[in-house]
Amino acid sequence: MRNDSIVKGDRGQTIIIYALIVPILILFTGLAIDAGILYVTKAKLSTAVDSATLTGMKNLQSGQPLATTLATDMFYANYGANPPTPTITFPTDQYGDLQVKVTATSEVNTIFMRYLSQWRTVPVADTAVSTRGKLVMSIVLDRSGSMTSDGGQTALVAAVPLFVNHFDNATDQVALLSFSSNARIDIPIGYNFQTPISNAVSSMVFTGGTFGTGAGTKPIQSATMGAPLSMADAQNLSIPINPGQNVIKVLVYFTDGLMNASQDTFYCGPSAPNTLVNYGGYDSGTDVAFLDPSCSPSASGTGCTNESGHISQWDDCSNGCPSGFKYDAAGDICKNAAGGNVTTFLSQQTGQQTAFSRANVTAETQYRAIQTASAMRTEAVPTYIFTIGLGPDVSSTTQAFLGQLANDPAYPATYIASQPQGEFFWIQDCPGATCTAELTTAFEAIATKVVLRLTQ
Repeated sequence: MRNDSIVKGDRGQTIIIYALIVPILILFTGLAIDAGILYVTKAKLSTAVDSATLTGMKNLQSGQPLATTLATDMFYANYGANPPTPTITFPTDQYGDLQVKVTATSEVNTIFMRYLSQWRTVPVADTAVSTRGKLVMSIVLDRSGSMTSDGGQTALVAAVPLFVNHFDNATDQVALLSFSSNARIDIPIGYNFQTPISNAVSSMVFTGGTFGTGAGTKPIQSATMGAPLSMADAQNLSIPINPGQNVIKVLVYFTDGLMNASQDTFYCGPSAPNTLVNYGGYDSGTDVAFLDPSCSPSASGTGCTNESGHISQWDDCSNGCPSGFKYDAAGDICKNAAGGNVTTFLSQQTGQQTAFSRANVTAETQYRAIQTASAMRTEAVPTYIFTIGLGPDVSSTTQAFLGQLANDPAYPATYIASQPQGEFFWIQDCPGATCTAELTTAFEAIATKVVLRLTQ
């Protein structure tokens, strides 16, 4: 009887417990549903502000009003229905690098949580900031004589101004260098580069051979007329970079043929102990030209002695130059310390004294260029290298070489995965009706890749 009484006393308690638990279950279910809505809204908001900042940054060169409009349109397109209005500003970071900042807040109407007055609406906010890294870039252009016949001269004059206009005169620093039988710095690296570079390309004289190499594993021979790849690297390295600063270093290298000239300092006698000489200059045959590296022709073609299309050609030699070579306009023969004719150069590739021949010089030239490019890609702030080859003289061998200079993965035999990836572009329809358009497209593609890296 006593036990029956206890059982009878427990009747109805389940209903009470159920009545207490159900609201809690409903509350937690509501919280889960509302939390899911908030999560989806946050995801949409994050996608929208991220895409807006990148769009704004990519179009910042066209001005902040247009960048704001395009960023806002991109925000709306990614958010979907009933978007909030984003706030877009343009601050700078501690290094003065320009940023695009997009902030937006969406008020979410809750379903279950609304029964608590303070949770009727929940604000969901997100912010994205894109920093436009500083660009440090050198452009290296071929101005050899063949550029006048293969359409390269006309194409460059049209394409380069469009290319440099993609970048910021006030934020970025860009240099222009060029080479033929000699090399030079046309426009030193700095701000406000667009008009000077465009004018320099328009007035460029195209003549001579193809001294397009680097200094290799040795120090650069001259800061003003040394190997162009190494001079370009020196230009980029001259810009101070603060620790942690967002900086992109770039080299753009354009040529219409295989580089064929190198540079060294020779002892040519007591009166000329440190004579800087460019040598090579031929794509075929056995001749080797010896060239004045300081000679840079004017627009009228004066100021240099031009022989067989080469700038200030002192002498031609063949079959190893057994009679030595002339090293000045007076026709003096380069003599070593023992008084004998200088008939060899010190090869970086072999470490041996090597006879002057077109094949030897060309191989050495390529080796030094490859070593220079690899060194640039492994500096503290690595350099991204883009190469362009134009015209019929860019054979499959030359294409592979330019692909190696760029570290283009399309050439797997020479691609180095641990180094920055560049790209090689071949403009094959030159001369021709589409030459200029194809070169412009290649430069535009490079600009797009560079700007994308700047905004990431």
